[in-house]
Amino acid sequence: MQVINSPIKTKEMKYSIYTLLIAITFLLACKKDLTTDQPTVEISLTNARSVIGDTLVFKLGDTCKFTLGGYSDNVVFWAGLPGNKYEFRSRSLAFGTPRLSFTSTAQFGTQNNTLQVLATNKLPLKDSASVVNAAWVNITPRTPIATSATAVNTGPVNLSDLVTGASDSLFIAFKYTGLTGSTQRTWTITNYLVNNVLSDYTFTLSSLAADNAFWTRYGNVWSPASSRWVATTTALTIVGGAATAPSNTSWIISKPLFVGRIAPDIPTATVKNITASAPSSYNYKYTAIGKYKITFVSYNITADDSQMALKEFSVKIIP
Repeated sequence: MQVINSPIKTKEMKYSIYTLLIAITFLLACKKDLTTDQPTVEISLTNARSVIGDTLVFKLGDTCKFTLGGYSDNVVFWAGLPGNKYEFRSRSLAFGTPRLSFTSTAQFGTQNNTLQVLATNKLPLKDSASVVNAAWVNITPRTPIATSATAVNTGPVNLSDLVTGASDSLFIAFKYTGLTGSTQRTWTITNYLVNNVLSDYTFTLSSLAADNAFWTRYGNVWSPASSRWVATTTALTIVGGAATAPSNTSWIISKPLFVGRIAPDIPTATVKNITASAPSSYNYKYTAIGKYKITFVSYNITADDSQMALKEFSVKIIP
């Protein structure tokens, strides 16, 4: 049977498509991006004791008094202190000096050389075979450790020779050995820190409080539970057995520590946000002598647009 298209239906379909196209064109023509204006805020610093070139000089204890005019939805202040430098707002890697420190105590028994402190930047897997066969560097000679219940702190231990760049990872391990036949020692590690130390800033890569859930343990004695390393937010502990206890080899290993990691710098203060009225002044007092680069960032922002303006000052604080 032959089907004949109805000319009426064809005409209606063409009309509907035409109407739809007109509607889409109209909607597109009406759509406008939500734009914003360039900030007009003006900032000045006029109470310096003197001016040397482009540097404003103040004495320690002086208050830097800024006057603000014009308008911006948001204004933030960067004082140029470590952690508050505008130029480092997007920084996430900076290769400083990786430094380890911790405090140790050794209780009970008289067995010697029962604790080793190890480090490596080559640990492809964290299964027991990979751990045992890894290229560990024995850094115990660098880390003074306790010989009794008297706590001993290592001080900052330089690990820079174990890494080559900011993207390297580093693993720290504590290896315990207790022998059957005499009372085994009990070790407690506190104040554990690994820091990325730069010339003017220190970033913590690892701490007991932050990494409690990320330690990995291995050992040949798992009962009682105290015979293996126990990690809390304040200490790493292993309890040695009595003279009849089996020989015990137990490891506890850190997460991979990316030695160049650092947090981006953040503003010192928010001078104004979009809900606040425009201030006419802002004051700031430095607590240490030195040279600082101050940056005020003024910005307006919408879903479709953003406009920003910077105002910078070079300040020197003298005794």
